[in-house]
Amino acid sequence: MSDFEFSSSCAETNETYFCFSTLTEEQKKYLNDNKNDVVYYKGETILKQGTENNSVMYLTEGLVKLSMQNNDKYVILTLKTKNHFIGFETFRSNRKSPYTVTALEDSQVSIVGKDVISNLLNQNKVFANEVMNLINNNMIITYERLFSLTQKQLHGRLADILLCLSQNIYGSDTFDLPLSRRDLAALTSMAPESVIRILKDFKTDKLINTSGKNIKILNRAMLEKISAVG
Repeated sequence: MSDFEFSSSCAETNETYFCFSTLTEEQKKYLNDNKNDVVYYKGETILKQGTENNSVMYLTEGLVKLSMQNNDKYVILTLKTKNHFIGFETFRSNRKSPYTVTALEDSQVSIVGKDVISNLLNQNKVFANEVMNLINNNMIITYERLFSLTQKQLHGRLADILLCLSQNIYGSDTFDLPLSRRDLAALTSMAPESVIRILKDFKTDKLINTSGKNIKILNRAMLEKISAVG
């Protein structure tokens, strides 16, 4: 299994480079020596909502979804790809996990005890500041997601997700959709029937092309306009 990635990445989804770069060589070794690498296959549950979590997870490979469920109500909070932390929300509390983490692709997770991260935060104030910046940035992303879900029309919400998958997850206009129609509905807060209808609208208008799970963005400018106007 690989160590934590301490080098820079041009990918927009790499949220941890700056915080890792603040660690000394000794602290990097301490972090790598005290992690446990686990491989989860597509569809496997990594962390279940309502269970205790005494660790911080770091996704080194793959793609996961963070979801919440209450009876028949189901929502996907966000997707995370490699070079993302998972589990900082309960780091300073004894609360149980507020969400379930599920692998959308075969994924590798490095699991580190909260005590290890706490020691690093206490030893290295610059590292602590960068971690706080990550948490703040994630809060801003959450606010933007909330605005999209509550203020935008259905076409705008789906355009947001397609652009996000293209730009932030796959870095390509052509990709295989990692989500079922139910998951796509849970991510955009709409009914599965609406997702299917709007995908068909986008295809008819030649904004995208679909073949099974494969999606190709044909008119990015128009999707961006739909996203902007909501």
